[in-house]
Amino acid sequence: MPAGKVIKVYNGRGDVENRIKEGKNTLRWDKTSCQRFDANHARLKVGILAYNLLHMIRQFYVWGEEVKLSINWLIKRLIKVGARVSCHARRWYVHEGSPFSLDRHYRAVLAKSS
Repeated sequence: MPAGKVIKVYNGRGDVENRIKEGKNTLRWDKTSCQRFDANHARLKVGILAYNLLHMIRQFYVWGEEVKLSINWLIKRLIKVGARVSCHARRWYVHEGSPFSLDRHYRAVLAKSS
């Protein structure tokens, strides 16, 4: 193989390994402690589904230079946010805490999904 093609394949492999490491460290894909194969298989599928949903949020809704694009960042900043959700008439309202500094990203996700 030519050297350029080898480097391209190797760099792609490194990116895939980073995604696997991100899933293992953040979503605990490697935590298959059940004795039954089906239970471990279901847990891994749910973890992969969660990763794909978070990856879609990262890819399509979160932008900007100051944003650190990692799954762990998304979980800590957008998913684990203390908020009160209320419904009045035909509208849903999300009231997040005042120290929430990234509310524009949160509002962008909510606005695009409705």
